[in-house]
Amino acid sequence: MGAMKNLCTCLLLALLAVSCKQIQQATDVITQPTPREVYERRFDETNIAYQEWVAMYQSSQQDSLEAPLPFSLSGQLQAPNIKAFAYDVLIQQGERLFVTVVSKPDSLQFFLDAFRKDQKDPVVYSEENNNTFTYLAERTDTLKVVIQPELYASGNFQLQMYTQPSYAFPVAGADNRNVQSFWGAARDGGRRSHEGIDIFAARGTPVVAAIDGRVSSTGKRGLGGKQVWLRDGLFGASLYYAHLDSIAVRNGMRVKVGDTLGFVGNSGNARTTAPHLHFGIYKGYSGAVNPYPFVAQQKIPEQNIKSVETAARIGRNNAELRTGPSTKFNQIAGLRQRDTVAVYGQTENWYHIKLQDSVGGFMHRSLLELLP
Repeated sequence: MGAMKNLCTCLLLALLAVSCKQIQQATDVITQPTPREVYERRFDETNIAYQEWVAMYQSSQQDSLEAPLPFSLSGQLQAPNIKAFAYDVLIQQGERLFVTVVSKPDSLQFFLDAFRKDQKDPVVYSEENNNTFTYLAERTDTLKVVIQPELYASGNFQLQMYTQPSYAFPVAGADNRNVQSFWGAARDGGRRSHEGIDIFAARGTPVVAAIDGRVSSTGKRGLGGKQVWLRDGLFGASLYYAHLDSIAVRNGMRVKVGDTLGFVGNSGNARTTAPHLHFGIYKGYSGAVNPYPFVAQQKIPEQNIKSVETAARIGRNNAELRTGPSTKFNQIAGLRQRDTVAVYGQTENWYHIKLQDSVGGFMHRSLLELLP
């Protein structure tokens, strides 16, 4: 009788567990919890290590450190030490931000979140078991990117943050070096400013579609001479190609990235200048926007996971601790010689370090004595 009662109890508990799991799954469809929130369900709120992990995440969001893009940081994790990293990154309208963490072992899970200023919920975060996210900037903004490894993590890692253009480059075979006149440059003796960029290339070089879109207008008129307007469905913008030598498309045509729209020239008011493409972007009521971030090619950091010391001593008095990895960044404090600090990571000749009282920042390698 007792055995039967125990069996019934076990079956009931199993059914309840399945039922609770199904209810949770159904609730998740509606609430859409982040991978971090799902991960936190594994821990009892009275777990001391878990409490410290959550507190570290929350305090890191108050950090004011800056990461100039492209940015790469190598570091080492040693359980039971708990870490979280937070950096402010500036991204321009039209750029696509990439944030990723690679590690050894590659089974380590990291939680990546990005917040706008004064917003509680992240605008983007990494998916479960995928230590990366991308974010398309529809406006120029500063995001706070917060990175935290799972609890009890040990191993080496490399954080990479960089941007890539959301559009293809609009002149075949050209790159950033061909841009010789930028947004905002003075025109007509200062009476107006340049609403675009000028990309110089040999006459007859193909001018290509920077996006998949529809040709909304072509013709020869005004300052732009022979010109093509291309409508973009992604940003709802109009792309303006001016000073063409000749036009290769017609109104209403659908084109793909890389299709030839025309050829570089100097028609319109560019007759006295070398052949070039004037490239502009116009967005609804906001008018012209800086097109350079939409097309400028940016460097991608090389993947290089390496071991980095986890502790160091300050090498001299009043050693400068800064908000970013360069003397261009503001000084936070001057640390005393022989102070011991935790090393969070290394980016080139700069180290992200932290004192026991939680004051953290970047310090140059020459001011530190790394400890084994």
